[in-house]
Amino acid sequence: MNVLMLNPSGSAFGYVHSLCNALAAQGARVRLLTSPAWERDLTGLQTVAYDWEPAFYRRTFFRSQDAGPMRPLWRGLRLAEHAAGWEAVRRAAREADVVHVQWLPVPELDVAPLHALARRRPIAYTAHNLLPHDAAPTLARRALWRAIYAAPHAILAHTNATVRALHERFGVRQERLTRVEHGSFDYLLEHGAPRAPAPAPTVLGFGFIGPYKGVDVLLRALPAVRRAVPGARVAIVGRPRGPLAPILRLVTELGLDDAVELRTEHVPEADLGHVFGAAHVVALPYRAIAQSGVAITACTFGKALVASDVGGLGELVREAENGLLVPPGDPEALAEALVRVLTDHALRATFEARSRRHAEGPLAWAPIAERTLAAYARARDAG
Repeated sequence: MNVLMLNPSGSAFGYVHSLCNALAAQGARVRLLTSPAWERDLTGLQTVAYDWEPAFYRRTFFRSQDAGPMRPLWRGLRLAEHAAGWEAVRRAAREADVVHVQWLPVPELDVAPLHALARRRPIAYTAHNLLPHDAAPTLARRALWRAIYAAPHAILAHTNATVRALHERFGVRQERLTRVEHGSFDYLLEHGAPRAPAPAPTVLGFGFIGPYKGVDVLLRALPAVRRAVPGARVAIVGRPRGPLAPILRLVTELGLDDAVELRTEHVPEADLGHVFGAAHVVALPYRAIAQSGVAITACTFGKALVASDVGGLGELVREAENGLLVPPGDPEALAEALVRVLTDHALRATFEARSRRHAEGPLAWAPIAERTLAAYARARDAG
């Protein structure tokens, strides 16, 4: 089967890279159209069994991310290149048996070409999230995504909660829906073993920094954690989505300047083992989420989790039995769970072992690729 994979901005590199390799291992011929960021993230990896090209944002991807007075101009030019990327998709789709869309970075502009493409080729779409992160679920936005979800012949989702929501809230027929787990990130082990935990008890909050992540909840929990576990610290690592000033003010107001490490630059793939390895527990105090690549990364590196009981996080922790769940937006409950994991070394070791077991078992890529190819076949039949 000839598979055209579409990931315009290069988002969720680990998932898409691993899926492309797994599909190729099952005999599919995979061609990925993405952004120039892909070359950066491939650095140091040996196994690349698919073809890829930077069809989107060839000249503007990195410049549009730079701070400075020229950023608005480069972001405008990036939109122009976005349209050129869709033209590359149209040409490449002629040779594809199925087109698998991973992300739509500009959904308002993407809905029309997606429907046009679906009239010519079978389309599969992975619903990583029901709606974009930090986007208010307005009537207009819900209508836009209902239109987007109407285009694919098959929609893949990582959790039962997402499958139900697609059917109940967006009207997607059950026969078009397939649950396919989010596979592990074992490719990261090509960069070497993770480092040993830091000397001080360390809680890691990783990924894009935005309101839905609950970073403020984690910070409000930290004083209680430090009273029970002297010297405990939090590392917040990720690119900001929105202003950092409220986070910085909260750190100061809570007297946590010496207990919080804030790292806001892009973290190279090769450094993730160091970042996660240094943590004693990974905290995911999200307010809302469908599924979390951070949680999958924590499983890959064998880490204990403390997570909000929302969306796919609750499903993953219950299935893996690798951490504790707390109500979202509850600093007291979060602090209590973090203290328990940090102080009960036997419990933490059990959670760590279960994380790796889950990564090697239910999150293994071979069966995921098989189910994905079966969804492609159904999309082809429906198309």
